[in-house]
Amino acid sequence: MWRASAIGVVFGALALAGASGAADAASGSTPSPIPLGASRYLESCGGCHGITGTSAKSEIPVLRDQVGRFVCTDEGRAYLVRLPNVAFAAMDDHTLAQAMNYMVFSLGGSSVPKGARPYSPQEVAALRQRPLKATDLASMRSSVLGRALAACQEQGR
Repeated sequence: MWRASAIGVVFGALALAGASGAADAASGSTPSPIPLGASRYLESCGGCHGITGTSAKSEIPVLRDQVGRFVCTDEGRAYLVRLPNVAFAAMDDHTLAQAMNYMVFSLGGSSVPKGARPYSPQEVAALRQRPLKATDLASMRSSVLGRALAACQEQGR
């Protein structure tokens, strides 16, 4: 039931964005569409992780103000793209890079370290070639995040 309502919220958010664009058009101003990365996040990830990055279920990681910590290490950066649902997402490398950048830099908020670099389509393409095959992704996530957090602290981030 929660999944159906979460999907309804995603489509509601997209409809509101469309309505706002229609209002812009009616007023003569240029409509401001949802950026591609945000749109693809909402369509492909928002149903589980939440449209604002706050998931409804405890077993689904919260992204809001947390996901940016992963980019303190190359291992953490790679982990995010190599997750099976990300690596096999039905998006080309350019679009997936935009969705990842939206997720990390917009939803990640205060957790993003200063100087963090955005994902490039080339980096995403290379990482997607090595999807994670671990059966215990929760344990792997904990280990990767622990090393990333230590690196953030060492770097004063």
